[in-house]
Amino acid sequence: MTSSLKNYWIRNQNFLENQEDAILISDHKGKLLDSNSQAKELGLVPEKNDLKHSSWYSELSTVDSKKHSHLTLHLSSGKKRFICRTIPILVDDKEPANAFYFRDITERSFLEAKAKRYETLFRRRENRIKELEIRDKLTGLFNREYTVESFQAELYRAERSGTSIGVVHLDIDGLKEINETFGNSGGDLLLKEMGRILLENSRRSDIASRIGGEKFLLLLPGAQKNIVLERAEKIKRLFSESSSSGSWGKVKIKVSLGVAMYPEDGSTYDVLLQKVQTGN
Repeated sequence: MTSSLKNYWIRNQNFLENQEDAILISDHKGKLLDSNSQAKELGLVPEKNDLKHSSWYSELSTVDSKKHSHLTLHLSSGKKRFICRTIPILVDDKEPANAFYFRDITERSFLEAKAKRYETLFRRRENRIKELEIRDKLTGLFNREYTVESFQAELYRAERSGTSIGVVHLDIDGLKEINETFGNSGGDLLLKEMGRILLENSRRSDIASRIGGEKFLLLLPGAQKNIVLERAEKIKRLFSESSSSGSWGKVKIKVSLGVAMYPEDGSTYDVLLQKVQTGN
């Protein structure tokens, strides 16, 4: 059926009942002239055959016949979602009228929403798995594998942009003795504390990682040397203050610190890592 007023509505109940959509026919004043069983079952048909007081009538009676409207209605059959269309017609006596088509998409909308929720949950789980793969479980810092890849990527980026990279290496001295004296749980406390301090004193662009045992690395892309040195000394000081408050007996805990800069101290991962680990 087209939207032209040259189309006449012939009252044919079989035609209405054979339609997938719920259909209501009304005159230009909103009086219901005809409808099918689908419309009745959904609760779209008013008791007094007057559509003017229906919540959807004012909107659909004036809508462009070429457009589809999306409506959510609270009906006797429950909350329903529809795609609707209004087609102007002529009834038997050639009076102008409207045919209102309602396609029930409630189930489809529910399934789409459900699929979207599952997709969101799947992505969250996938992101969580990826996060676990690149994080050290004990400290929450990035692990060695991720750090090596990121280090290489930052070197390429710095080379193209002509920027610097600060590299800070921290090594907790006395951790082995702590583990021997107080057990691994004692050493774990110190490792977690270093992880906390590094995370709290890193920018979003920085890469803070545990690269093995008691060794930690902090990359500061784009940072100047004075900033790198200040950050390194601050982290060392904060860890020393924190560890000194623990009951470690005669075990001395301190942090060995190494700092290097790209490109002045080296241009490759291996050279810069050797530089900060030797402290030269």
